[in-house]
Amino acid sequence: MNDSEIRERLRAAVGEQSYPADLSARAESRLKQPPAPGEPHPLALGLIAAILAIAIVAALFGPRLLALRSTGPAMPRSSVASPAPLAAVLPDSDLAAAGLSGQGNLVMPLQITKQLGNNQVTVIGAYADPARTVLFFRAPNAGSPMVSINDDYGLINASSSGNVSATGDYVFILDAGPRPGADGVAHLKVTLTGFMPRDAGPTVPAAWTFSFNVPLQQSILIATVPQRFLLGTWTVTLEVADATPSVVRAQVLIEGVSVGDIGANYPVTLLDAAGKSLVQTAAGASVTVPKGQLNSSNYKQTRLYAAWRRPATEGIYQLRFEGSGAVVKIPVNIPALTGNAGPGPLPTDFPASDESLTLSGSMTANITTGRPSSCGFGGGQGILFTFNTYFQVGSTWYLLAFFTDTSVKQYTGPGTYTAIGSLYEVGPSGPNNVLYKGNVQLTVTSDRRPDSGTVSGTLTGLEIIAPQSQVTVSGGWTCVPGPSLGPG
Repeated sequence: MNDSEIRERLRAAVGEQSYPADLSARAESRLKQPPAPGEPHPLALGLIAAILAIAIVAALFGPRLLALRSTGPAMPRSSVASPAPLAAVLPDSDLAAAGLSGQGNLVMPLQITKQLGNNQVTVIGAYADPARTVLFFRAPNAGSPMVSINDDYGLINASSSGNVSATGDYVFILDAGPRPGADGVAHLKVTLTGFMPRDAGPTVPAAWTFSFNVPLQQSILIATVPQRFLLGTWTVTLEVADATPSVVRAQVLIEGVSVGDIGANYPVTLLDAAGKSLVQTAAGASVTVPKGQLNSSNYKQTRLYAAWRRPATEGIYQLRFEGSGAVVKIPVNIPALTGNAGPGPLPTDFPASDESLTLSGSMTANITTGRPSSCGFGGGQGILFTFNTYFQVGSTWYLLAFFTDTSVKQYTGPGTYTAIGSLYEVGPSGPNNVLYKGNVQLTVTSDRRPDSGTVSGTLTGLEIIAPQSQVTVSGGWTCVPGPSLGPG
């Protein structure tokens, strides 16, 4: 390749630049003149010129060469680039501190770093399931991070805790899982406001907000929900009973006792085959309506939530309920962490039915096709009517369930009844997250094939979603009872 070809290729790569026409002549004339007093020697000028030439070439070619190397798309909504291998950033002691021993493959490695004062803080991993959100921090001498987490729907409002592993890494645990976005992935925005020093000194303020995406691990159903039973004079409804890779959790509604009456005598425990209580990781009691709406008819309705560290041993465990002078035990089947409980009936296993239901508010949907899984009337202690239907929004399945409240009025035939409505998220093994719940008016127009009617009312978000969120349901429903369908 000769000099002319090199020049042509250089022009093609860099582009033609415009310089004064007499630049060469002026430079040659100036170089022939003797240096002025105090001026550097021409040899020094030549050396400087050579360095500048190298710098110019680097500046011209550098961006182009980098552009040629960066052929992949940027990671959306995330400040993570080229995370380190998982084994390099998450020691076993970190996983143990998070209650995830032996499950490092479920933790997403991260490498998000920020200099905060004298401390370099790095987020080295994240884990999320429907019950918990966990962040792993490496921050030598910084203290326990004070964190709030938002997803696409707002603040994830839940209790939190923190652990320090044997390596000195910090584990932040939020006792609620994020809600997935439309793509099925949780989009998290994390705000760190300060650190709690290990020596119990004053809080060290900080300000750092970062975002990333994390996959949501699945939960499996371990008992039939909803399930209603008497506990002495109390009426208990088991609303959630599932197991995530990190915890086993239960959520119940108790009618007949106030939050104040619960006190320190928490009525729900999880027992192993020997009758020993499992380690509890979270517990709480709350009213079922905003405090401003409490009255004589609802102040003795309490919702309880509890979670326990998931046992590594497969077996039949027991949810034990004690209160009002009675004890009730419900068996729950918890598979091994590496096992598979097997999916329950799929929504598509049920025949399709025409519906004209509308959801508005915190969740919107027009349900024109449903797959009813329960339809009709019956019962033991009281006759009730029930209508449950699966429906799909995007790639996610939900279950909308209604059953008439026999404590208000038993079902006696077509008419309008007070009913309890629930909206569930459906996982691989069936409905496992009750998202919204409330009283509705269920009208049965016909209880002969095909059954039909209307429904109207508002469901309120539970702690899993947000107590302040609401979904209004209205419209008409139809279903055809069959051998596998009934009041449930």
